[in-house]
Amino acid sequence: MNYVEILNSAIKSLKGNKIRSFLTMLGIIIGIASVITMSSIGKGGQESITGNLKDGGYGKFVVSIDKSDTEFRWKNMIDEFIIEELVKKDAFKEISPEITERMSMRNGKSQRKLYVSLSVTTPSFEKMQPVEIISGRNFLPFDYKSGEKNILIDNVTAEQFFKTSELSIGKKIEIIKGWRGKPETYTIVGVMKNQMEDMVKLMGNKRLVRLMRIPLTTYEKIYDPQGSGYTKIIVESKDASKIAEDMVKIKIYLDEITNTKDLYEVNIKNTGAESFDKILTTLNIFIIFVAAISLFVGGIGVMNIMLVSVIERTKEIGIRKAIGATNKEILLQFLVESIILTGIGGICGVILGLVFASLIGYFVGIMPIFSLFSILLSIGISSIIGIVFGVVPAKKAAELDPIEALRSE
Repeated sequence: MNYVEILNSAIKSLKGNKIRSFLTMLGIIIGIASVITMSSIGKGGQESITGNLKDGGYGKFVVSIDKSDTEFRWKNMIDEFIIEELVKKDAFKEISPEITERMSMRNGKSQRKLYVSLSVTTPSFEKMQPVEIISGRNFLPFDYKSGEKNILIDNVTAEQFFKTSELSIGKKIEIIKGWRGKPETYTIVGVMKNQMEDMVKLMGNKRLVRLMRIPLTTYEKIYDPQGSGYTKIIVESKDASKIAEDMVKIKIYLDEITNTKDLYEVNIKNTGAESFDKILTTLNIFIIFVAAISLFVGGIGVMNIMLVSVIERTKEIGIRKAIGATNKEILLQFLVESIILTGIGGICGVILGLVFASLIGYFVGIMPIFSLFSILLSIGISSIIGIVFGVVPAKKAAELDPIEALRSE
């Protein structure tokens, strides 16, 4: 059996019907291109939406006080002394109080209130939970020391009340704590990107949590002048892979510093990114599955054309068998033709998919993520399609009776 001769014969046969060969490959090209485009754009969009949220929780954990414990006393609240003692241990990368309050705000000109999630920040907190500043500036060392009523607001709120992020810088807003709290006037020094915006848009939900930040010194000066302490602190490990060890370690340190036992709870920082990431992964798999249906359709097209080819070349098959060609050689030739069609179609589909994904990503503002494994898998699948859908026509050609084949017109 001369494999080179079989290969040359298969290529010659395909070249003799260039247009038909191209149209046959088109289904495979479209199918592979669709899968590559959808998977790369899907992964890129998924990373764009959940990337910041994942970073916000990676390698971090929260320590909170268990107020329900019978041993709890108000003196056990986490305060600056406890934080300083933990910092002296030099066992953790960053430590900061974590305070989030649900408040309402208005821009002064209107009595309309908008509920917001107000976070209290410190230099360490900024390192652990960084924000993207769109306009203006972030807090400076001066802001953390002076207690001035400066505030960061998110871009969604800025655009709603002041039309653009740029126009909101320097404007005044009022923050009210509780139903009958006294309005406190803050100056907007910066606008940050709302990290939940892309996620909410994707889910089609118009309700978006508005985010704001003020320095810890400002918060304590206005809302906690007595210095009652903190119910939670956020801690970042020096090595994220050793977070479990650090969670045990900090409980031991707290027991030593406060002379208490098992009063503090330690939990992994949860940003909600993991749950949403699972939803997006499932959605991407579904989209890729839908795109892959075109591959199946392309495979049927290959089988259909190869069956037509067998009928057209019945006499040729009879002649080849008459001069000594075996069933195996006939089967192999038609199978090689099918694999060449789907293989070339797969390679062209990959190239087209990479181009389409790059263009779509450019126009929609998403950086596509290409996977070498996905590309190689796509080419492999196209070859498998050639084998699977080429077997039936190849087997039919091989089983033709040479006498009956020679009699055909």
